[in-house]
Amino acid sequence: MELNLSREQYEKLLELVYLGNWLINAYRTDDYLEDYAEIVSLVFSQAEKAGLEGKAVKDQLADRYLPSFDFEESLSDYISEYDSCCFWEELLNRLAEREAMKEFGNLPLDKIDLDEFLEKKNKFLRIYEREVEENGLKNFDLIKKS
Repeated sequence: MELNLSREQYEKLLELVYLGNWLINAYRTDDYLEDYAEIVSLVFSQAEKAGLEGKAVKDQLADRYLPSFDFEESLSDYISEYDSCCFWEELLNRLAEREAMKEFGNLPLDKIDLDEFLEKKNKFLRIYEREVEENGLKNFDLIKKS
């Protein structure tokens, strides 16, 4: 297969490949997905030929191409923005789900009407979103029950 890209398009492809692999593999340890790392190496192996010197380095020991440190650093804002967005979205969703479940007391999960649950969850989600927009975490406290 042949893919014809301009220098600018190829640079965007490098960014997409790096960020995609980061999303898939950054948190993995024992279950790192090598298939994606091989694609990173394949795509980054052409960086110098495409006139993008300094975007890739060759790891001689592993015999593969990797994004350079400077290239990774140039994309760190995207990763930080993504992490922040995921953090807030996940935190607020979990808090809203917790509050919605409290509304049902000890009712077994299989007896809870999904539409009613989602309505309650969304009500609490809006409350938490408003609170965080106005005050951040200032009013969040951990209260330990005795």
